[in-house]
Amino acid sequence: MYNKNLVRENGKFYTLDLNSKERRLWDPYRSKLCAGLANGLQSLPIKEGDSVLYLGCAEGYTCSFVSDLVGVQGIVYGVDISPYSMQKFVLLSKERANLVPVLWDANKLDKYELLEGVKVDVIVQDVAQKNQVEILTKNARQFLEKNKHFILSLKTSSIAQKSAKEIIEEETRKLEKDFEILERKRLEPFEKKHILIVGSPR
Repeated sequence: MYNKNLVRENGKFYTLDLNSKERRLWDPYRSKLCAGLANGLQSLPIKEGDSVLYLGCAEGYTCSFVSDLVGVQGIVYGVDISPYSMQKFVLLSKERANLVPVLWDANKLDKYELLEGVKVDVIVQDVAQKNQVEILTKNARQFLEKNKHFILSLKTSSIAQKSAKEIIEEETRKLEKDFEILERKRLEPFEKKHILIVGSPR
């Protein structure tokens, strides 16, 4: 049994194992979630024992820290469309029993066999497609428990060739049809043309 806490020291974030005192440095240049924290994000609705659906998990760098935060009583379903990335995520899941690899397109919910009947406490989405809000909305309706939360990494340059500010306001208005927005945080200088949005279903 282990329990890891998220700690901040000298402007840097770590996960700290309270039993072994092992520390892992979380790099904001490799993780949009950590970039949000480094820029002062106050809302991180991920706690020990949570179930998390991570859309766009890639090779699993950020998922490995989410794995730390939810601990052995929690679970993280990592969804990605890339077989190459998923190969590495599968290897990571062999080291971390609370990671479940799911090779699938988060935009298509009709054959999510591995996730049939699953409900989660948090959805984290990092999918660089034009319809990012639509993808989040569909997955939230199917998988997100009532009164729970999402964390959306919105990549503005994948949506349209407008100013990032314009796109953020347009996409926020779309989100507000179904969700309450709790916090927004730009990710510069760690990520350009990205904003992290935290919210919950209405």
